[in-house]
Amino acid sequence: MKKCKYCQTEMDPKAKICPNCRKKQKHILRWVVLGIFAVIIIGAVAGGGGSKEEFQKDYTQSDTVTYKDVAYSITNVEKTTGTNQYFQAKEGYEYVKVNFKIENKSDEKISYNALDFQMVNGDGVEASVYSITAEEDVQLSSGELDAGGTVEGTIIWEQKQGDTGLKVRYYENVLLDDDYTFQWTLD
Repeated sequence: MKKCKYCQTEMDPKAKICPNCRKKQKHILRWVVLGIFAVIIIGAVAGGGGSKEEFQKDYTQSDTVTYKDVAYSITNVEKTTGTNQYFQAKEGYEYVKVNFKIENKSDEKISYNALDFQMVNGDGVEASVYSITAEEDVQLSSGELDAGGTVEGTIIWEQKQGDTGLKVRYYENVLLDDDYTFQWTLD
C-alpha cells in the first residue's frame, strides 16, 4: 500500500486519485524521465550530442584548401635574390614569391586580403607581407570577390636563403584570430 501525498491516507499503489481527498497523485518518476528525455532531445537539436568534425589545418604546397566554400591554392613558388638593382634581397636572404589563386565557390560575395597570409620560417618566426610589388608580378591585394569569381596574385616575403622550413599560414581574419585557420608547408 502507498500513502496519499497530501492527506497520508493509505490507498492502492495503482490509484491515480486519492479516495479520501480526491487529489491527483503526482508521479515524480514520470517527470524525471520526461525531463531527462527533453534534455537529450534539446542537446541533439542544438548539436551538443554529436561530435564536431575538425577542419584539417595542415596541407602541402600542392593541395587546394576549400574553406567555407572558397578554394585557396598555391599555383607557384619562386625563390630569388632579385632581378635588378631595385629588387635585391639583403645579403644572406632571398625573396620567396608565392602565387595564390582564390576561387569563390559560394553563393555570396566574399572579402579577401593579402594580409591574411603570413609566412613562418624554419625558426618559427611569423612575418607579414614583405614587398608590395615586383616587376611583372600581379600583387595579391585586397578586395571583394563575387560568387563564382576567381582572383590570382603574388605575395612576396624576404627569408633566410635556403630556409627549408617555410610555411604559409592563412588567417580568416589576421586582426581578430589568435590561431591560423590553415597552413601550407612549402616544398
